[in-house]
Amino acid sequence: MGSNYRWLEKDMLTPKQLKLFKYLKNYFKEHEYMPIFEEMKVYMNIKSKSGVYNMLGAIEWKGYIKRYPARNRAIKIIKEVA
Repeated sequence: MGSNYRWLEKDMLTPKQLKLFKYLKNYFKEHEYMPIFEEMKVYMNIKSKSGVYNMLGAIEWKGYIKRYPARNRAIKIIKEVA
């Protein structure tokens, strides 16, 4: 992580991670399934899918979501933001 985030604890989301996490929650609430990478990329205004992939990895590492490999839209919210 960058030097701007030294004060964060391991399980705290950065502002961008929090924005994506809230998007996932709201999208699932509206559609009853998760968005695809392309939709997340457009929403977050990120140029590559790898940026979304890395952000999801960080959110998963912090314990907020669970991803299931090789399955489309396979993300489960497992922890709420305090």
